Amino acid sequence: MSILNHIRKVHMIGIGGIGMSGIAEYLLKKKIEVTGSDLNLSFITERLESLGAVIYKGHSESNIPDDADIVIYSSAVKEDNPEYISAKNNNIRLLKRAVILGFIVNDKILISVAGTHGKTTTAAMIGKLLLDSGLDPDIFCGGNLDYLNGASSRIGDGNYAVVEADEYDRSFHTLKSDIIVITNIDLDHTDFYKDIEDIKNSFRIFIENRKINSKIVIYGENDNTVNLIRNILTAENKSDLIMYGKYNDKYNYSFKNIFYNLQIIGEHNVLNSLAALCVSDILGIDKTTFRKSIESFVGVSRRLELKYDGDIKIYDDYAHHPYEIYCSLTALKKISKGKLITVFQPHTYTRTRDFYCEFANSLALSDIIILAGIYPAREKYIDGVTSLLILNELKKYKNIKSCYSADNDEIIRKLLKIVQKDDVVVFQGAGDITLLCGKFVSAWNSKKNSKND
Repeated sequence: MSILNHIRKVHMIGIGGIGMSGIAEYLLKKKIEVTGSDLNLSFITERLESLGAVIYKGHSESNIPDDADIVIYSSAVKEDNPEYISAKNNNIRLLKRAVILGFIVNDKILISVAGTHGKTTTAAMIGKLLLDSGLDPDIFCGGNLDYLNGASSRIGDGNYAVVEADEYDRSFHTLKSDIIVITNIDLDHTDFYKDIEDIKNSFRIFIENRKINSKIVIYGENDNTVNLIRNILTAENKSDLIMYGKYNDKYNYSFKNIFYNLQIIGEHNVLNSLAALCVSDILGIDKTTFRKSIESFVGVSRRLELKYDGDIKIYDDYAHHPYEIYCSLTALKKISKGKLITVFQPHTYTRTRDFYCEFANSLALSDIIILAGIYPAREKYIDGVTSLLILNELKKYKNIKSCYSADNDEIIRKLLKIVQKDDVVVFQGAGDITLLCGKFVSAWNSKKNSKND
């Protein structure tokens, strides 16, 4: 923390990202001046501006104040970024977001929640639990939380910190955890990791960086996680491991241990809550407090978030990996009284290239699928990689209807023609598909109002 005790002004490259914005809020609350830049401005950057940050659209060397003490950059920022180059040429200290996060939380009793899927919701559940228990934790989460008034982070005065531990770019290697939760380990981020063994090795380093006498909580039905843990833990520290799963008696916690009701849908969220229960018991939090906290948890922004509930239901969902899509659509299928209609925006060219068959297989749980164009995020175009790869695979499923449109207005028009009473519509993807969801909610309301006039 010594580095943060002696700085007055920080510039942040990529400040609009959910992880970076959490650090920005932390610094602002510490009365440190914050400037930042991002390619696109959003409600996140608007929130930071309301808290006192100065934010520029686009990247330029002129954005960096001459008297900046340090420059913090996100994993998405490359060395050819003009602000990165300027900071380096002017001998301003450059630090990755993950390094700063480690400075902030490692001296506390640190609960790190990792996993290819489910870590945001699980970290949010645990953060709320500690807050409701009076432990006043620091919280750094990868999603906007209603119990933090839309923020993704908070500063506490207690001795605890809850952090979503991101595996991308090996960011979580800076964390020194007291409790580690691993929801699963699957192949993802193929723009960075070469294969599943590379990812498992990255998780190995994250686990081995833990503090002495730490506890490890894992989902016991994910083979990659179980096999990795078996190779790490010795006979002497097997007691440090706690496992949760669905029905098997070999787990420390399973569905038979559930004594509470959730407001959020999906078996995957039941499992997330079991992980939170494991942590609750490790910390000695009483069952009544846990139950009240988990039963009042309403989810995380964009994690299967119900945006409209009337004659139809409309959901906004961050799912962008085949397994996540499978979990979300399985949950929606169970509650749907009409058709399940999915609008999916693939996220990154590499993920589309490497998983287009798996995407089609998961999306086929829907009755109707509309594919939008790929959201590139940090990537440049890869020749031949488009949403049509997924569409061609979907054509093999004769019982579903699927189409592709790069025109968002056309997607809205298609939906207004095909959606009927009792249908469930879900907008999925980690890009700007959330904006299209909002437009459709408005369009549906307008259609209803025009009929009533």
